[in-house]
Amino acid sequence: MLSGERRTRRGRSAYGPAAALSVATVAVVGAVTLVDGRLAELLVSEHGPIEWLQVVLFAGAALISAQLAALEWSERRSGAPDLLFSASFALLAISEMELPRLLLGKSIRIRRLARDVAAGLPRESIFVLVTAVLVVGLGVYALRHRAELVAWGRPALGTAWGRLLLLAASILVLTELFERPLNHLVGPDLPRSLLEETLELLAALYCFLALMQRRGRP
Repeated sequence: MLSGERRTRRGRSAYGPAAALSVATVAVVGAVTLVDGRLAELLVSEHGPIEWLQVVLFAGAALISAQLAALEWSERRSGAPDLLFSASFALLAISEMELPRLLLGKSIRIRRLARDVAAGLPRESIFVLVTAVLVVGLGVYALRHRAELVAWGRPALGTAWGRLLLLAASILVLTELFERPLNHLVGPDLPRSLLEETLELLAALYCFLALMQRRGRP
């Protein structure tokens, strides 16, 4: 069988579940919203079922990426792309859990955090230090492996799982950028975060499906 034909079949297997689960997700959220507005509000509330489902999906994608990185290391390869994927998905899961808020007991605002650090508050200072070390470490690691990442990324975008992952990343970025306009699009009788949380859930689902497809590639 030709490689192009194999890619086509793999592409169908990647897009099919994504399309089916997208329709099912939108249908369930839409049905709940129409039947019971209070239940819909609970569904998309902070630390609600949809947010925790996102956490599970991002954590699953992080674990798959870590497994793939370990396989790369066992073959004496760097595994840089999968390692960065794993770290990124883990950070997304932590963000959805709002772990910083749970640890510090309050919402994270840059100005308030800067004042707390300047005042020498220990938890806030440790949080900023750990976050800075992680971000700088990931940035340095990515720069050191930039040639490998570019060489790896171009063929990856030619695969079904790579395009699905790109779609997920695009949804996450656009949802973050246009969070307020999205919330204003929702009717007055509906939860304000309905569109935002639904789109983020779809993005998390696509991330997980893309990594599942990548792990199952021949």
